[in-house]
Amino acid sequence: MSHGDDAPSVPRGAKRDPTLYQDPSRSECASTPGRPWDRLSPRFGGLQLCWRLQTTGLPHRIVVDEAHYFLHARNVWQLLDLNLGAYTLVTYRVSDLYPELRKALETVIVRRTTDPHEVQALLAMFGNKNGESEWKTILGGLGLNEAILLPGIGEAEGKLQKFNLLARLTSHVRHRAEYLDLPMVEGNEFVFTDNGKPIGTPARTPKELASLMASSPPAVPDGHARRGDFSRWIADVFHDYPLASDVRKVQQRYRFGHIRDLYPALTEAIRERYEFSPDMMW
Repeated sequence: MSHGDDAPSVPRGAKRDPTLYQDPSRSECASTPGRPWDRLSPRFGGLQLCWRLQTTGLPHRIVVDEAHYFLHARNVWQLLDLNLGAYTLVTYRVSDLYPELRKALETVIVRRTTDPHEVQALLAMFGNKNGESEWKTILGGLGLNEAILLPGIGEAEGKLQKFNLLARLTSHVRHRAEYLDLPMVEGNEFVFTDNGKPIGTPARTPKELASLMASSPPAVPDGHARRGDFSRWIADVFHDYPLASDVRKVQQRYRFGHIRDLYPALTEAIRERYEFSPDMMW
């Protein structure tokens, strides 16, 4: 556990400051890297916060980051109590949220997105199917400091309301290396193929992709690189466009013969993006 105001982490078994939740300027973040997202334990920390909120009225808000990893299955109602009206869900894949949860959302704020699948999911929640072209144009044209309040609450007045975002008030505490082992929802894995036939174990994380690539017959990653499969998977599934661009350049250089050994070049691109040492690959 670590505090959002950069206070030191609380060691396992140590007692936490009982006044923590009474101070609106402080927050507590539960980091759960490596958990099997598709088999969440009922002991998920959100339940403990939910119980605390029900009994004490604190904390004031419960924020679930990367919500699509936690809240995509029908057990969502075992993890959330929407009657509390105290949740903020953060996700870049609203389409992966459990359908009934999407219907229950009252207020949605969207930053720039060009993914047509996500735009369609947002339209299904609050919009008119006839407005798809308009929504794609508006949502895809947002600047870095702009966001959209979707229809659904009175303040939106039944239309897309654009507004400017204030600058961050706190430093960003996320570490990219956490995402090296972050598995995707089942069905989005990278499947290695040989002559169109699946082989080996699918990769669910960037780390698994690199590891499985190293153990595959050379012709397998060769074919995927020449077809641009690695960069496409990173862009379509992880939405990490800077890394996808770097991997695409590696694939192009490999196809043109400027790179002979594909594996080191691809893993170096992943390593630089996620800021980890080479031995973390294994």
